[in-house]
Amino acid sequence: MVKTFAVALFAMVMSVGLAQAKGQKHRMPACSEGKQTTVTCTCGEARGGQLVTCQKGQWCHSWWVHACAP
Repeated sequence: MVKTFAVALFAMVMSVGLAQAKGQKHRMPACSEGKQTTVTCTCGEARGGQLVTCQKGQWCHSWWVHACAP
């Protein structure tokens, strides 16, 4: 009886931990405005809510529209 309870409790704890881990997002460094990037970084958020990601060597422009330029 105690073993069954322990196994059930362990399974619940593991499922809660997995759900919390899925909710976390990987954070990427923010780009510097108007400077050439040295690493992959986020330039800002597009109108649809998606992050604009600049690759290494691109320029981040976020004055009016968040965009990356080569």
